[in-house]
Amino acid sequence: MQNIIGKFGKSVLLICLSLLLLTGCSQKSKLKLVVEVVAKQCPINIGAAGEISNIAFDGTDVQYTMLVNEDYVNLDAWEKNSESMKSVVSTMFSNPAKELKQMLDLVVNANSGIKFVYKGKTSGKEVECYLTTQDLKGIVNADSTVEKSDQKKLEEQVNITNLSCPMQVDEVTTLDRLAIEGDQVVYHYTIDEELVDMAVLKENSDAMKQNVRSTLNAEPAVRIFLETCVKCDKSLCYRYTGNTSGESMEFSFEVSDIKSLL
Repeated sequence: MQNIIGKFGKSVLLICLSLLLLTGCSQKSKLKLVVEVVAKQCPINIGAAGEISNIAFDGTDVQYTMLVNEDYVNLDAWEKNSESMKSVVSTMFSNPAKELKQMLDLVVNANSGIKFVYKGKTSGKEVECYLTTQDLKGIVNADSTVEKSDQKKLEEQVNITNLSCPMQVDEVTTLDRLAIEGDQVVYHYTIDEELVDMAVLKENSDAMKQNVRSTLNAEPAVRIFLETCVKCDKSLCYRYTGNTSGESMEFSFEVSDIKSLL
C-alpha cells in the first residue's frame, strides 16, 4: 500500500506545482487534470503483489483500481477486517512528505475522498477501502512526530501482513505470522518435517540466509518495509520451527545489514 501511495505522490508533484498557476480553475477541475495525467502511466507495476490498473476521478472521488496477486494477498481476510485496512492506509499517509501532502491538500480542497479497489487477478473478487474528505483532513492535520509516525507505519505493515497469514510460501514452508519483538521484526515460519528434516535446514542455514538476502531488495514494496525497519532501528529475524519436533533455527539481519541493502 505504501508503495502505491508513494508512486502517486511523486507522480503528481510537478503537476500540482503547475496547477498553482491555474487560478481560474476550480479545485475539482485541477484534481481531474492531475488524475488524468497520472492515469496515462497505468498500468503501474507494484511488484509481485500486482499492479495499479487504473486511476480515475468520477467527479466526487479519486479511485485507484489494483489488480492483486492472490498468492500474496488474502482478499477474504481484508474484507473481514475493513477497519484494519483503513487504519493501514491512513497510517501510510501520515506525516506525509512535501509532494504527498500537496496531493492530499488538492484532494481535500476539492472536497473529495480516495477509494482503493483491490481486485483479485484470479477470482475477480473486489475489496474496497475508502478515505473520506474528513479522514484525509484528520491525516493532514494530525500532530505526529516522525518517530511516532514511523513506528505506527511499521506496526501497520506488520498488521496487514498478518491479515493474509497463514501464508503458504512453498511446499514445505508456511508463514504463520510477523511480529515486532523488542528490537526485532520476526518472521515466524513452520516447516513440514515430512518433507524436510530440521537438521538439514540447520546445516544449510548460511545458504538460506544468502538466498533471503538476494530477495530482500527485489521489489519496491519490500524496500519501503526495510526503510521503515531502519528508521525504527529494528533488525529482521527469520525463525523456522518444525511442525512435529518443535525444533527451530533462525538467522537475522542487523540494522547495519539492512542499510547495506538500501
